[in-house]
Amino acid sequence: MFKGIGILEFQKKFFDNEACFEYLVDYKWSNGFRCTRCGCTESLKGKTRFHKRCKECKYDESVTANTLFHDTKMPILKAFHMLFRLSAKKKGMSTTELACEVGVEQKTAWLFKRKVQVAMKQEEMLNGNVDVDETVLGFHTDRAHCGRNLEIRKALMIGAEILPDGRTGSIRLQDIKDFKANTLQSAIENMVEPLASIRSDEYKSYKTLQIRGMNIKLENSQKGQAFLEIHRQIMQFKNWLIGIHHKWSRQHLHAYADEYVFRFNRRNCRGRIFHSLIERMIGASPHPYPKLKSLCA
Repeated sequence: MFKGIGILEFQKKFFDNEACFEYLVDYKWSNGFRCTRCGCTESLKGKTRFHKRCKECKYDESVTANTLFHDTKMPILKAFHMLFRLSAKKKGMSTTELACEVGVEQKTAWLFKRKVQVAMKQEEMLNGNVDVDETVLGFHTDRAHCGRNLEIRKALMIGAEILPDGRTGSIRLQDIKDFKANTLQSAIENMVEPLASIRSDEYKSYKTLQIRGMNIKLENSQKGQAFLEIHRQIMQFKNWLIGIHHKWSRQHLHAYADEYVFRFNRRNCRGRIFHSLIERMIGASPHPYPKLKSLCA
């Protein structure tokens, strides 16, 4: 397993396409082969050492087949360089920067990064003491006061574990369609363990959830002073989104949120983050452009 966040160490480990394929082979088939077509567990020698041929149906499977690397429109070495920059760099990179550094078209970098963001999908549930809050992300507009008008803005909900010393543990981000009680309840149930102790401000929708019996404690926000940590996390995400990507679209907000949370929740084990991403890329099914488009819809 590759551990490291230094570019020289990375280049020493992955110096050509074959080194990258070898790394994928060591992970994908480390526990044995299983044919994705017939389920057979016995294999023969494939057409290259990066293929395995099923003994029963004779299907010749590549190490990248049926993974997020499937049908990648560039050399695998360039794909690895993108993965390294998106995982090891503390703030990630925009597709324009990726394209320039790796030497591909911006559209190619964009498509591959969207596949990587699929692998970064949020899965961990929050536990312990959890603060939740909602916010809006704005777009350029001529209107001076648009408030929470979701016709020109996008709503986002954040949950953050608050540790005993006041610091933030793991976080979750989820885009929401409105601020109604049913919407917030669905988002909270998707992000937070049922036995967690939830805290939020006295917004009317949270009062409705409390009446319904949800385990949520409401406190006066005191103009944000009572929820400093979660407000800090909201501002950090907004600054990252604008600072790194400059422009972003409503339909891809969930992908940006997944990318941000994946790195943030692994900030204390950055040496393993590249391998964690490889694991997820291998474990996920292929996502061609039409499938990615349907996710945004």
